[in-house]
Amino acid sequence: MKSVLINVAVAIIWMLLQGSAAPVVLLTGWVVGFVLLALFQPILGSGDYVRRAIGFGAFLLLFAWAFALSCWQLVVVSLFRSVRSLRPRLITYDVRGLTQTEVLLLSHCISLTPGTTTVDVAADRSHLLLHVLDAPDPEAVRLEIDRTLRRGILSFTR
Repeated sequence: MKSVLINVAVAIIWMLLQGSAAPVVLLTGWVVGFVLLALFQPILGSGDYVRRAIGFGAFLLLFAWAFALSCWQLVVVSLFRSVRSLRPRLITYDVRGLTQTEVLLLSHCISLTPGTTTVDVAADRSHLLLHVLDAPDPEAVRLEIDRTLRRGILSFTR
């Protein structure tokens, strides 16, 4: 929390020194503050904040890539494949070991990517029930979610 306050303070000071309240100036101040926090991690004790912020940025890029790839796959499936060749499935995805917030983020990210929807969360929060438009191999879908979304979420939540 201290690191966030330092970053915001540096951004505001930067904005005041520039004499402009433009969002670009504030963002530049935030970046300058972040770079200072990254450079002086041992002194300021900001290592966890820097790691989580970088993890969040990496997750946003990863999610954007997964979203674009999923959109492309949906276009290919809907335009170039017959309906009879699709294999829609309901599959379960194990979420044991994740916090309630992590399960919520994961379920929303899954639903936001085209072709997949989170249908239900088990009452004991042990698994998600997913509907996948085309899943000839359910295990491959689970591994892809593990590799992209779950790993990305865990990079900034823990």
